[in-house]
Amino acid sequence: MKPLFVAASLALGLCGCSESPPVIQILSSQVPSAECSLDDDSASRAAGSLNLAYGQSYVLGLFVNSSYTNTPLEVNGAPLDPEPTTGGQGTAIVETVELSYETTPNVRIPDQTINYTASLNPGSEQNRLVLSLLTQESAEALLDAVSPGGEPVQVTVTIKLTGRYAAGSGSFESNDYVYTFRAFNQDQGIPACAPGTVAEPVAPCGSSGGQDGNYPTCI
Repeated sequence: MKPLFVAASLALGLCGCSESPPVIQILSSQVPSAECSLDDDSASRAAGSLNLAYGQSYVLGLFVNSSYTNTPLEVNGAPLDPEPTTGGQGTAIVETVELSYETTPNVRIPDQTINYTASLNPGSEQNRLVLSLLTQESAEALLDAVSPGGEPVQVTVTIKLTGRYAAGSGSFESNDYVYTFRAFNQDQGIPACAPGTVAEPVAPCGSSGGQDGNYPTCI
């Protein structure tokens, strides 16, 4: 009877098999500087805040690895990709970013798919991608739910990269990467800018402000 039990277990899929990790992996995240740069030596970040009274975008930098490699093709003994570790047929091309949202308390924010263009060299590490976690549609849904001075909302965003390989050998999906920020709507009493005065950008990638406690000196 014992062999029959083992066979039945395998037929039902009751085995300790594990899936291979995705070829394209989002490993960590970091908030960019006002100049939109990322620092390899800075600590990764998993949560932040956004004051919707001053900005409706949350800018985040991702560090992405690609373990994809392609066996170089040869024509008459000459490789088509003379430097296969840089570009060429082993390149993974990111085409879209999928964003899905969970909130506390519950707010209906539609899932989003945004077009994106990036190339990841074969077998490369610490590729840097920068994006906003909110589209116009998702930002408007959040702004409608968070009234001035009202209760804040915790937003958990799941990020996934999708695309194809330059070699034409198929498509890919990255792992799911989760990031959380607290959205609120609070007037900070920032004065209006004097005529002819423009506030210096202080928020990530020159955005308007309100992200992670970064506010302009005037508005």
